Amino acid sequence: MKKLSGLILIITLSIAAHSCSFAQTSEIKWMTLQEAEAAMKKKPKKMFIDIYTDWCGWCKRLDATTYKDQAVVDYITKNFYAVKLNAETKDPITYLGKEYTYDVSRKLNMVSAQFMEASSGYPTLTFVDEKFTVLTVNPGYVEAPMFLKTLKYYGDNYYLNMDVNTYLTTVAK
Repeated sequence: MKKLSGLILIITLSIAAHSCSFAQTSEIKWMTLQEAEAAMKKKPKKMFIDIYTDWCGWCKRLDATTYKDQAVVDYITKNFYAVKLNAETKDPITYLGKEYTYDVSRKLNMVSAQFMEASSGYPTLTFVDEKFTVLTVNPGYVEAPMFLKTLKYYGDNYYLNMDVNTYLTTVAK
């Protein structure tokens, strides 16, 4: 009986500890482009846009790894409006007063073209400043440590006075 009570106690404590670890883990609060635009007009803040497709394996890996890193989640939450933008959505999207629609020949909602370079693939990670100006377009998957450095480069305004290579070799070692 003592062994059974001890086992029940261990299981109960394990479940409680496991539940607490879930409670402490937060997630990125993704917004639509329209929600972020409205929020920026009320309280200016930089925008981070993850441009993805449903079929993109690297996009799914980014979601499963980099966007689960607690330091990344915390930094994005504090310093950016985070937008998830499906490049292939067929729904019309209004951004800065203009409606964008799906272009069948390009297999792309044309609002995505505002945040991607012509050669960009998926995922594409784009940073936009408080005045709705695109700061940079970064195509491809990136692991959490490097992504956190990129977030800080733009979020802490290093980009205003320093090129990214200098930042990476001096500040973000």
